[in-house]
Amino acid sequence: MWGLVFGALRARRVQALVMLALAAVTAVAAGIAAGAAGTAGENAVRARVAAATVAERTLRVRGTVSSGDRPEDTLRHMSALVDVPVDERAGGLRVPGDLVDPAGPRRQSAELRSAEQLCGNLKLRQGRCVGADGEVVLPEELARLLGVEVGAKLVHETGLTGVPVALEVVGIFTPADPAGWFWAGQDGVAAYTTAPTVTAAEATLTATFDAVLEPGAFDDAAELRTVLDRLRNARFEVTSGAPALAEAVAADRRSVHRGVGLAEAQILLFGGLAVAVAAAYAAQERRGDAARLAVRGLPGWRIRAATAGQSLVPLAVGSIWSPRLFAAGVVIVAAADWSATRGGVTDLMRDVRPRRPLAAATAEVCALGLAGAALFQIVAAPAADVRRDTGFGLAQVAPLLVAAGLGVLGTRLLLAGAGLYGRHALAAGRLSAALAGLTLGRRRTAFRIIPVLAAATCVLALAAQDWQGGAAARADRARVELGADRVLRVAPVARERLLAAVRAADPGGREAMAVVVTGAAGPSPVVAVDAGRLRAVAGVDGAALHPAAPAPLRFTGTDLALRAGGDGNRVRVLLAADGTGEQAVAEFGPLSHQPEPFTAVVPACARGCRVEAVEADRGTVELRELTAGGATVVAGDVFADPARWRTTVAQAAAGIQVVQTAGVLRLGDAQPRTQRPVDSRLYVVDAPVPLPALAAGGAADNDRHDQPAVSVFGASVPLAPRPAALVPRGGGSGILVDLEYAARITAVAVGTVPSAERPEVWLAAGAGDAVIARLRSAGLDITGSDSLAAATARADRLAPAVTALGDVAGAGIVLLLAAVAAFVVAAVDRRDRDAERAALRRQGLPRRLLARVERRTAVVPVLVAVVLGVLAAVLLRALAPPPVRAFTDQWPVPTPAVQPLALLVAGAAALVLFGAVALVRAGRR
Repeated sequence: MWGLVFGALRARRVQALVMLALAAVTAVAAGIAAGAAGTAGENAVRARVAAATVAERTLRVRGTVSSGDRPEDTLRHMSALVDVPVDERAGGLRVPGDLVDPAGPRRQSAELRSAEQLCGNLKLRQGRCVGADGEVVLPEELARLLGVEVGAKLVHETGLTGVPVALEVVGIFTPADPAGWFWAGQDGVAAYTTAPTVTAAEATLTATFDAVLEPGAFDDAAELRTVLDRLRNARFEVTSGAPALAEAVAADRRSVHRGVGLAEAQILLFGGLAVAVAAAYAAQERRGDAARLAVRGLPGWRIRAATAGQSLVPLAVGSIWSPRLFAAGVVIVAAADWSATRGGVTDLMRDVRPRRPLAAATAEVCALGLAGAALFQIVAAPAADVRRDTGFGLAQVAPLLVAAGLGVLGTRLLLAGAGLYGRHALAAGRLSAALAGLTLGRRRTAFRIIPVLAAATCVLALAAQDWQGGAAARADRARVELGADRVLRVAPVARERLLAAVRAADPGGREAMAVVVTGAAGPSPVVAVDAGRLRAVAGVDGAALHPAAPAPLRFTGTDLALRAGGDGNRVRVLLAADGTGEQAVAEFGPLSHQPEPFTAVVPACARGCRVEAVEADRGTVELRELTAGGATVVAGDVFADPARWRTTVAQAAAGIQVVQTAGVLRLGDAQPRTQRPVDSRLYVVDAPVPLPALAAGGAADNDRHDQPAVSVFGASVPLAPRPAALVPRGGGSGILVDLEYAARITAVAVGTVPSAERPEVWLAAGAGDAVIARLRSAGLDITGSDSLAAATARADRLAPAVTALGDVAGAGIVLLLAAVAAFVVAAVDRRDRDAERAALRRQGLPRRLLARVERRTAVVPVLVAVVLGVLAAVLLRALAPPPVRAFTDQWPVPTPAVQPLALLVAGAAALVLFGAVALVRAGRR
C-alpha cells in the first residue's frame, strides 16, 4: 500500500509539492501569528507606556503636616502605602508665604520647598545647589523678579502664625527637564532649601511624595486603584492617571491578541479552503487509479486509503506544526476522495467526469447564504464609534464569505456571458474571440477557483484600506496633539519675554510661534498661542482669538507724575516692562485733599512700560492725569472712560467702588461679604473680556448657565468660546486662547492660584535651524524638542497599528495561498487543455492564435476575481468601519473607511500575482 502511495507521489510530484507547500505555508504562518501575538502585545504595551504623559505615569500624594508634628513620619507613611513598583521617587515639604528682600522693597509670593533629588534635576546658572540649612536656590525668573543674585539675603514670611526664615541665595537655576516627571510635580512659584529650613517656619506644612511607576505597575488596574483608595483613606490627596493608563494597557493587549488571532483564524480558514481546492482537483486526477485498484478487487476502504494517501502524506509533512490544520485536512481530503471515487469502475474510467449539478448548486447556495448572513450581522452591528471587538461571529470572517459569494455569482455570469460572447463572435467570423469565449463558457469546474481568488483579494484590499486609513488617522492625530511640525521646549521664561523673543527671531510671522501650555495634566488643557501666527504655523485660523481691543497704555521714561487727590492715602500704579514682563510699581503719596501732581521714579521703565492696574490704600482717591517725562500717559478723559477700566476677573471679590465723572476717576472702599480673596485693584482694559477662545469637546461648557470661565495662568477668566471639533495640542477637549491677551488679563490679578506653565515654540513645516539659532540668540533656553515624524512613529508602535500591520501580513499569506491554489487548478487542468490544444492544431489552427486564446482564457477569470474582490472590499467598508478602531480611546476618526489608493495597490498586487501564475501555466502549454 505504501509503495503504491509513494510511487504515485513520484509520478505526480507537482501536485504533491503543491499540497506540501499549501500545508507548510499555512501551518508556519499560523504558528508565527500565534507566537507573535504575545510579543506584539508586549511591544505595544511598552510603546503605550513610553508614549504616556507624565501625569499618566506618575503618582502624586499630598498631605498636611500640622505644626509640631514630625514631617518625616508623614513621608514614611506615604512611601509605605505606595506598594507598587516605583522607578523614581521624591519626597518633600512645602510652606506658603512671601520672599522678601530686606534691603529693598521687593516682595514676591513664593512657597519655600524642600525636595529630594532636587540637585540632580536642575541646571545651575549661578552658584551651587543647597548644601546646608538656611541656604536657598531660586529659579532664574524668580531671581530676576526679586532682583537678587548669589549671596543675597532674603526672608521667607509665612504669615502671622509662622516664624520668618532667614535665607541666603547660593544658586540660581533653571529646570534640567521642565517637562519631566520631577518638575511636573513642582508647579507654582517656589524657592528650594533643605527640609529643616522649611520646618523652621513652625507653620502648617504640606508633605509631598511624587513617584514614577515602573511599566510593570500598569499590568493590574484594579491593584492600582486599591493603592489610590488606601492613600485616600489615610486622608492624603492623590493625583494620578495611572489607573486609566493601566486600563489602556489592558485594552491594548486584548486588541493585539484579538487582531492577531483573527489574522491567524483567516490564515487557517483560507489555508483549509486552499487545501480543499487542491484536494478536490487532485482527487479528480486520481479517478483512474481508483478504477484500476477496483478492477484488481481491492476493497473500497483500501482504494480510498491509497488515493487519499497521495494528499495526506504531503499534508502531514507540511502541517507538522499545526495539528488543527492536519485534523481539518484529513477530513477535507477524505471527503474529496470519497466524492471523486465513489462511482463504479465504468464511471471512474470515463474521461468525461460525471456532472453533479445538485451538489454544485447546493454548495453555491450555501456560499450565498453565508455571505448574506455575514452582511446582515455587519449591518446590524453597533454604530461606527463603538468598538466591535468581541465575538467571532460571521461578521468576523465576512471578507471571505462576502467575496466568495460574489465570486459564485461572478462565475455564473462569466460562464453564461462568455458562452454568449463566443457564439456571437463565431457568427461574426472572429475566430480567436470565439474560441476564447466558448472555452471559458464550457470550463465550469476549472473556473470555480474564482471565489477563492476573489476572497483573497478582498482580504488584502480590506487590510490595505485599514492600514492606510489608520496611518492617515494616526498622522492627523499626531499633528493635532503635537500642534505643529516641530515643537521646541523652552526653559521657564516670562510670557512677555517669550513673545518678544519669538517675534524678534521671526519678524515675518511665518516660521515660529510662541506658545504657553497650562493645565496640560488635566482633561482640558488651556493652550495660549500667538494667534496672529496660528494659521502659518499650525494651519488653524486664529483671527477670532485676537479681535481688536483698546490700545495698551504704554510709555517710555523713568519719571512719572500723577495728578491726584485723596485722604492722606497712597496710590500705586502697577506696571509691566515691555519685552520682559518685569513687574514694577510706581507709588504716589500720601495724597492731599486738593488734587496736585505727585512724582515717582521707576528705573525699570527706561525702555518702556505698560500700565496694568491701579490700587489705593483705604479711603477715597481721585485720579486725574498720569504723565511720563511730561508726556501724557493716561489723560483725564481716559481715567473717566468706563470702557478702559474693569474690576477683577480672577477668583476674588471686588473690593473697590468706581465712580467716573468728567475727567476724574474716583476710587472708594467696598466691603464684600465673602470668604474669597478681596481684589481692590482697578485694571486697564487692553484685552477683550470675556476672552475669545476655541473650545473643543465642551471644555468650556457651564452646567449652571453662567458665563463660561476657565483657569488661565492660575486666574479664573471668563470666556467667549467658539466650538471646534479639535484644537491643536488640546485635541478633542482643549481650549485655545491668545497668549498676548491672556497674559495682559492675568498678569497682576489678585487671587490667582499658582499653576504649571510650559513655554514652547512651535515651528512651521520648512522652518530651518537658522530660526532655532535666532531663538537662542534672542535669549531663549531650548531644553528639548519633538517633531511630527517622531510623534507619528510613536503612534505606529501602539496596539492599533500593530494589529493593522498584522492584518496586512496575514492578508499577504492569504494571497500567496490563493496563488498556490490557482496553480494547483491550472496544473490539474493541464492534461485536458493539452489534449484540446493538440486537437485544434491537427485541425489547422495556427500556434500563435492558440497562444492568444490561452492567454485570454487564463487572464479573464483572474481579472473577474480581482474586480469582485475589490468590489467586496468597497461594499464591506461602506457598510461598516474596520472591526478594530485606529485608536483605543474615543478620539474621532474622520478618515473615510474606503481608501481608493489602497484599493488600487491591493488590486494591482493581486492581479500581478494571480495573472503571473495563470500566464505561466498558459505559456507552458
